Amino acid sequence: MSNRLKGCVVLVSRPRNRAASLTAKIKDEGGRVVLAPMIGTKRARDQKQFSVLIDRLSDYTSVIFISRTAVEFGVEQIKRQNQALDQLSIYAIGSGSATELKERGFSNVQTPHSEFSSEGLLKLDELQATSVGGTKILIVRGAGGREHLGETLVSRGAEVDYCEIYERFMPDVCITDALSNAGVAVPDIGIFTSLEGATNFVNKIRAEGLNLLFEMPVLVVGARMANEVAKLGFFKAPLIAENPNDANVIGVLVKWATGKL
Repeated sequence: MSNRLKGCVVLVSRPRNRAASLTAKIKDEGGRVVLAPMIGTKRARDQKQFSVLIDRLSDYTSVIFISRTAVEFGVEQIKRQNQALDQLSIYAIGSGSATELKERGFSNVQTPHSEFSSEGLLKLDELQATSVGGTKILIVRGAGGREHLGETLVSRGAEVDYCEIYERFMPDVCITDALSNAGVAVPDIGIFTSLEGATNFVNKIRAEGLNLLFEMPVLVVGARMANEVAKLGFFKAPLIAENPNDANVIGVLVKWATGKL
């Protein structure tokens, strides 16, 4: 245990079931955590939609997992329907989803070389028009995700289907209570690893009349997210972690706390 975050109060907005590792690392560095989950997930209500696609899994050349949650729900459903990914090329947008896949026994997972986003994934040679033209690709994601990845792959000649395996919702979290329980009015910094989580947080700020929280520095993942979060009303430009994994986020957080950013 070190003290590089000693005295630093960090608001963590990750879903409760995804926050344990990051909060433990913050505490290991001497920091304190205010946990305020801004996204929850549950299995999609329209189960027929994804069941039909998974039954046809052998029709596809590749499968792309958008998030760790997509891996969690997707792989469980694939096994439940006695299907397999053995003959497919497997892609993951982020290192977290790649790690989740590897922990579930899938070793040959391709991810962006940098820029862990749809844009980064689309730079891979294996997803250029010369490689994907005439192929079928299944994108496993939450309901209502971004269309950029699928639209670009279609423009490159692929046939794309969306397997919307889960839904996101806003948890019943009171930020006022979370801050009160931690004994702070404004955390020293907030961590947001999704734009939806940051947007939900801002909506909660306004609903609860906590405008002082706009003064809180925020740490986000990637330049695209930073550009969008900058429009939400926070006074300071967001700090950027290039990769959403815990080590990268903690690295940026420690640099900020020790005055190296």
